[in-house]
Amino acid sequence: MNFHFELAILLILLISGIFILLYSSNMELYKVSFIIILIFGLIMTLTTPVLIVCDESEHFARSDLTAQGILNPEYVNGGYGVTHLCDQLFSHSGETFFDNNLINEKIDSSISFYDSCFAHNPFYAYLISAFGIFLAKLLDLNVIWAMWLGRFFNLLFYAVVCSYSIKKAPVYKIPLFIVSCIPLAIYQAASFSADCFIISVSIFSIAQFIYLYKSSKITVYDLSIFFASVLLISLFKVPYVLFSFFILLIKRDRFDSKNIFLLSRIVPFILLGISLAYTSYASALLLNSARRDYFIGNNVNSSLQLNNLLDYPFKTMLLVSSIFSFTIGMITDLFRFSHAYWSYESPLLYGLFFIFFTFVCLTYKEKNFSFSKKNRLFFFIITFLIYSAIILIQYLSWAPVGYGKLDMIIGVYSRYYIPLLVLFPLIFKSDRLSSVIDIKNYDLKVILCSLIFISGSIILTISKFY
Repeated sequence: MNFHFELAILLILLISGIFILLYSSNMELYKVSFIIILIFGLIMTLTTPVLIVCDESEHFARSDLTAQGILNPEYVNGGYGVTHLCDQLFSHSGETFFDNNLINEKIDSSISFYDSCFAHNPFYAYLISAFGIFLAKLLDLNVIWAMWLGRFFNLLFYAVVCSYSIKKAPVYKIPLFIVSCIPLAIYQAASFSADCFIISVSIFSIAQFIYLYKSSKITVYDLSIFFASVLLISLFKVPYVLFSFFILLIKRDRFDSKNIFLLSRIVPFILLGISLAYTSYASALLLNSARRDYFIGNNVNSSLQLNNLLDYPFKTMLLVSSIFSFTIGMITDLFRFSHAYWSYESPLLYGLFFIFFTFVCLTYKEKNFSFSKKNRLFFFIITFLIYSAIILIQYLSWAPVGYGKLDMIIGVYSRYYIPLLVLFPLIFKSDRLSSVIDIKNYDLKVILCSLIFISGSIILTISKFY
């Protein structure tokens, strides 16, 4: 137990929370979100033990390769040419900086090999964290700084993109704020995980859609930004390409010209084709990793699995019908951290957050911003398709041929669905409840709740490891 360290963290949380609450009424929400994400995320950056975030070691290896200038890693002799820095950190995974001497150990930049590095992921999500590693090496800092700086720059990117998204959206800022400040999202951002990029750019794409929806004239520039952001995330998670079809909800008279309108109807299908083609390419690269042995040993084959589903339609229907069995798991997973040997969670936090978020979804109201029941149904269908598609893709990618269940062993986690939560207040808003319930200082109370949940998750980490 590090009593003085624990006390210092509690005081920092208290002082930071009071400061934010005192000044949040005079600051715009996007500025508040930036400060919250940066301050509390920085605490997570420093206190989360060495490379325990889900798959963080593999993400670190990819960032290390990117820091070397290798954008498309080559699989040679069963591995990738990372620097020995990776081994220096991997050997201390799960330890806090009190448990080792990494703060005094020099970085070893000689080449070694590591068997996995997410080579199938596009390189651009690793540029920011790679800069942190590059800077640590350039300044001849010690090992722990390579991890801290990489995490910090990822966090900074997340804070900038999310706060800008809230600023860009002319309305609907509170739901964007709440999802941006979900503790698990900040926890992922304060690591080397590519989820930092996926979640933040997904939130931006929704904010950009709202901006387009409220625009009097949509230009090709604004439309291009929306489609580009969707494409960037769909190359990681192909089901999110369906966000591009939101543009179908905007009527013809809102576009600057007929050609731009026609472009808006064609491009979603082009993006769908591109993302599917890239997924096919990336699936082959997935074999160039330690996963190959798992796939062979467990008879995992996407093509055979798909044929099996088509050959047994009744069995497939039963399988698909069990998709909603994941719902409880997704709720509890929002406050389960690490997802590895060091996994820890808080039933109290996820229970309270479920109540809080459900209340916001039902009661949130926005002047001059609403969708018809038909359009809300459209959002629900897109959300359901993304939710189902991710589960089925994971099933095809990880489950043994003929495996008869959809469950958590095939690697479905709630962090994959965090961007979808932004849409829930649009889908499930109750006009009756929102008209009856009138809460004074609604925004301030939402900020307070978000601070409580983030602080709670940090205290959970401290009590677990310190």
